[in-house]
Amino acid sequence: MGTSPTDRRTTTAPATDDRFAVPLRGVAVDSETRCAHWDDPVDVIALRFGCCATYYPCDACHDAAADHPAEPWPRDRFDEPAVLCGVCGATLSAREYLDCDDDACPRCGADFNPGCREHRDRYFEA
Repeated sequence: MGTSPTDRRTTTAPATDDRFAVPLRGVAVDSETRCAHWDDPVDVIALRFGCCATYYPCDACHDAAADHPAEPWPRDRFDEPAVLCGVCGATLSAREYLDCDDDACPRCGADFNPGCREHRDRYFEA
């Protein structure tokens, strides 16, 4: 799984990565949203932050590629698209993603990194 390093792109503000149907930025991002910071086979999501309409594979990508500080996705917007599955391209609401008890995409079944549960507070308002 995964792609070769030649398939990786770094995109910073104001540009976005044109391989994705949503605006996405990050550091050394592959075609399934793995990045320089998180590169295991299950690291296949990108998240929107409350501060912007752009998706990032992780908070470190946001810090490196955005021109503003990161803010978690607000609770009052949990029913809006906030997570991108890098395997099938589906966008999930924050609620839909957070309710994935099996850590897999509800659309295509791709496994998500279960370790992400440990730092959800970086991405979603409690």
